[in-house]
Amino acid sequence: MARGITETDVHTAADELVAVGERPTVERIRAHLGTGSPNTVTRHLDTWWQGLGRRLHMQQVRLAVPDAPEVVTALAGEWWERALAAARIECAQALAIERSTLLQDQEALNEERARLADETSALRAELDAARHSLQVAQVQATEQQRLIDQLQRQSGELAQQRDMALARSKELEVAREALQGHLQRAEDSPAQSVKASLSTFARQKTGPMPRSIVCAKKQKSFRPSSLR
Repeated sequence: MARGITETDVHTAADELVAVGERPTVERIRAHLGTGSPNTVTRHLDTWWQGLGRRLHMQQVRLAVPDAPEVVTALAGEWWERALAAARIECAQALAIERSTLLQDQEALNEERARLADETSALRAELDAARHSLQVAQVQATEQQRLIDQLQRQSGELAQQRDMALARSKELEVAREALQGHLQRAEDSPAQSVKASLSTFARQKTGPMPRSIVCAKKQKSFRPSSLR
């Protein structure tokens, strides 16, 4: 609404509508003024109807002809009262229609407000559910990241243990080969001594078996099974 309307604006508009032969209604007055809320126009139009009888009576007094016959004055007054009664009835009917229309509009507005309130509540519920889902997803993502970090640490530890085991295996392999060579050399040396002793014993053909031969046999029998 560009500006507020006054009671005078509504009364003037109603008089102008009557002057052109139209019945004053809320919609016609709003169209005539080009502005005004229905509630404001209705309130001011009610006061216009309430003062209509008094203003018409004053107009009648101003237009009365002092020299007119009494019968003519009485007849005119009777017709005037009938016109006022008809105007009151028409006014009451018009106001009833206007009020009914306004009530229907008000009910429709209330229904629309209720619908919007329901939609707002539903949207808020959906928003709360979305926020909850987001929080759950964030917690799950944090837990998954923790598990990933833990697996990565364990993988690193296992890789380190594997490297250490490989290095230890190589060391053991080198030690085994060294031990095997050492035992092989130890085995070959007593065998040569035994052969020399046997040769000497064969030449002598007498006397007990030399002690070196006995030790060589014992060492040969003591050789680990894994190196045989």
